[in-house]
Amino acid sequence: MISRPAALARHAAGHALAFVATVAGASAFVLLLLEAAPGDPIDLLPNGEDVRSVLEQEWGLDQPLVWRWLQFLARACTGDLGTSLAYRPGAPVLDVIAGPALRSSAYFFSAMALCMGVGTALGTLTAGRARWLNPFVSVLSLPPLFLLAHLCVNALNGLAWRAIQAGAIERPDWFALPDQASLLRTSLAIALLAVGSGALSDVHGQVEEVLTDVRSSAYVDHARARGKPVLPHILANLVAPLAGIATSRAAFFAGGLVVLEKVLLLNGVGAILWQAAQLRDYNVALGVTLLMATLVAGVRLIGDVVRTIADPRLRRTR
Repeated sequence: MISRPAALARHAAGHALAFVATVAGASAFVLLLLEAAPGDPIDLLPNGEDVRSVLEQEWGLDQPLVWRWLQFLARACTGDLGTSLAYRPGAPVLDVIAGPALRSSAYFFSAMALCMGVGTALGTLTAGRARWLNPFVSVLSLPPLFLLAHLCVNALNGLAWRAIQAGAIERPDWFALPDQASLLRTSLAIALLAVGSGALSDVHGQVEEVLTDVRSSAYVDHARARGKPVLPHILANLVAPLAGIATSRAAFFAGGLVVLEKVLLLNGVGAILWQAAQLRDYNVALGVTLLMATLVAGVRLIGDVVRTIADPRLRRTR
């Protein structure tokens, strides 16, 4: 029998190791991809070859890849993400990505909440009943996120252009103005991220399965037999599965931001990561990756804590 404090300490240590592994692994993967791609930030300079030896030494590009990765992690532990090499030369990476990171975080959590809310509502409607709604949810959620985003953007632009030509409407603020914030583009990004690439269909299907099992469970039947309300039992047993479903989709929502912010011209860290990768700005790309990996790992940690609190079986020790 393991003592409760020892079990909790081991549980916390496991989460800490998983957090570190997620952040370190994501940064290593992105650095490997950037290193494997042809070219570097010096190639973008008009006189790059003339100053290559100097810049390689100044930027640390002459050092082994593993050493550069370890140096980045060591600096990141102190809050120093370095300076931008090509995206915004000389600017601290943290200053470059801080504002966009807040916007992207808002998209992330809004899309997750919308997906979980709509998926739970649909699962409640169809669990244990006629599943005529399931094919519609599957068709809506089936297209890949990038394809769904392009279809929506082209459809909106086409309809707006026809309406403008016909004199039915004035030119809308969001139309072909990528440098200006738009409520429509923001709302569209959140809705597409919540639905696309099977997100809504997966949540709906898992919630439906959990609700079907809970409603047919012995303790719910016992509550009905005693004339007690069953809703509290259902809700209490739904919290842990919902937390698990949300955490399992966290990485998808973070990755989807890169696609959506590029397609919808939103100034978030996803769009910055795309441009930094094209410019081979290792510091900016790694800084964004670190933030996104931290976000995903943090959501997983919170979700596991919620599951542990909501489900007593996960707190048992042997």
